[in-house]
Amino acid sequence: MLNKTAITYGLLKDENVNDDHQEKEDALEATIGNFGKWQLRISVLMSLLKFPIAWFTLSIIFLAPPTNFWCKPSQKYSNMSDTEWLKISEKNYPRAMKQEGVNSGYCEMVDIENNPNSTIPCVYGYGYNRTIFSSTIITEWDLVCGHERLVELSQMTLMFGVLIGNIFCGIMADKKGRKTVLLWCIISQSVLGTVDSLVPWYSLFVLLRFLLGIANGGTVVTSFVMCLEVVGGKWRTVVPILYQIPFGFGISIMAGLAYFMRDWRELHLAISMISSIYFLYGWYDYFSSTRTIKRCMPESPRWLLAVGRKDEAIRILREAAIENKLNQQKFQEAVSGLPTITKTTKQKASFSALFSTRELRKRSFLLYINWTISGITFYAFSQYLGHVGSNVFLTVATSGLIAVPGALLCILLVGRAGRRATLAGSHLFTACCFLAVIAVPKGQYSHDWPRVVLAGCGITGISISMPALYLWTGELYPTVLRNAGVGTSIMFSRIGSMLAPVVVALEEFGPHVPLLILAVGACAEGLLVLPLPETKGLALPDTIEDLEDLGSLESDEKGYVTVPVRNDDGREEEAE
Repeated sequence: MLNKTAITYGLLKDENVNDDHQEKEDALEATIGNFGKWQLRISVLMSLLKFPIAWFTLSIIFLAPPTNFWCKPSQKYSNMSDTEWLKISEKNYPRAMKQEGVNSGYCEMVDIENNPNSTIPCVYGYGYNRTIFSSTIITEWDLVCGHERLVELSQMTLMFGVLIGNIFCGIMADKKGRKTVLLWCIISQSVLGTVDSLVPWYSLFVLLRFLLGIANGGTVVTSFVMCLEVVGGKWRTVVPILYQIPFGFGISIMAGLAYFMRDWRELHLAISMISSIYFLYGWYDYFSSTRTIKRCMPESPRWLLAVGRKDEAIRILREAAIENKLNQQKFQEAVSGLPTITKTTKQKASFSALFSTRELRKRSFLLYINWTISGITFYAFSQYLGHVGSNVFLTVATSGLIAVPGALLCILLVGRAGRRATLAGSHLFTACCFLAVIAVPKGQYSHDWPRVVLAGCGITGISISMPALYLWTGELYPTVLRNAGVGTSIMFSRIGSMLAPVVVALEEFGPHVPLLILAVGACAEGLLVLPLPETKGLALPDTIEDLEDLGSLESDEKGYVTVPVRNDDGREEEAE
């Protein structure tokens, strides 16, 4: 029988050995193993939530696509078609003020009836090119000619909500449990999305998008943590990366839905109603008395152990052990070694602790800059995809599918080349793709296929760097600060996502300005990761002291640091 009673966030150690550096054993690994059917089911359920996450965060691509507009004619010309009216007025438009950029058109019209030598504002309203989209938030609320910044505001408001959701729901998940918070976020996300599809006022639309962003941000952080906490060993590297794959599929599915639903309200209502399917995650627990069904999405046993709810954790672990077909006698021996956490043994991390040492300050500073630029790059380029090719549906759908092999390639690269080389290389590759898109003129090829291919390559680079950055951030912080470190890093990513619409809007100063800015940002990211230490093959630091000890080790003549790590069979070996 195991005689283990001390715990550090799910790690067990022998209390009879007075050594702070003794070998520790993960609680889940000791009881249910690193990965089995139980972990697979939880991981799949969490990864499926990436579909609505993708839909709501990137729906702006189809809610506010690039739109051509012009001044509506007076009542005298109201019986004319748009084509006829434009033929009559087109020769006079050169003297009118034209708006360039994402949405191009005329904010003034020549006063044909009274004084052909002067221009007047669009007093009769605006006409729009509805060839591709029958209705968008731009056409419904006339977000042009001085009001075009309201499009950016709607997306910035959503991303600000996501930022708040990351922080607030992350804190609540630590207090109330991952499952409770996640279920509320799932329900709120669908309900708010449905209501937002029906509101008649722009101000209410933006307010609901803010609340929708909070729910979406809560879903993002809680599902990721849940996915991370149920696996162990090498699977803690593989699963969090595979968890990102449905996001790309979600983008492609949304493009397909938008192709058949050209009205923004229909599209938004469709993705909201489909998201209501996830109500089933909670239905089993609240409305069924069948024990098997209740195990659909259990609470994180690692969190239950950390907060001292040992009996609940053991019940869930026992069910997991049965599902994983583990030996019950060995399970009982492992369970007997699980500790009982009291209020006096619980520890809380603080934001200030992330800057308590020189090494932590350096890591936090560089990571926060990287996450901010990554947030700008990912969301700005995702929104810019609608401008890359002539067929917005094909461009967006292709980029979503290309992101899938990028995530798989990330697993291979981080395992062989390491975290730092993978991130630096993928950032520089992405920058080259952005510059190559600029070099290919728009409209010279069928469906702008070279630009679409290059944009897809850029998405591949981003889909490699983002999962690697998630993984590396978790490894660079010690266990006692890992949640706080990852959470605040994601917060800076959301700040970057709020700036993304502003970068896209800079197209009015030149069609290539946004991509040029993103290329420079990607190059900066590639350089900023170089001062950070490589973590491939190294034991994860548990405390701030462990981190400082690793940072103080001298490298050999080849520039490598030698530290003890554990291989797959648990034996200690040297790693470079």
